[in-house]
Amino acid sequence: MKVTQSVSATFKSCYAGWSSFNITDTRGDGIEIDLSDDQYLEMERSIVNKCDAIREERLKKAREANEESISE
Repeated sequence: MKVTQSVSATFKSCYAGWSSFNITDTRGDGIEIDLSDDQYLEMERSIVNKCDAIREERLKKAREANEESISE
């Protein structure tokens, strides 16, 4: 049987070490995740995809706001 534990935290900072990724939350609690090089690369792809989607959505909203201000 696999036991799963979920943890909720509010991100404050992170550090990428040689073999682990460390996250500190706003309360000062830490989370350490052991990662191989390939896992780091997979995490990078996920984060880059998420950041690209955020930027795309913000650009879309900025363009819409700009078009609305021009038409007024």
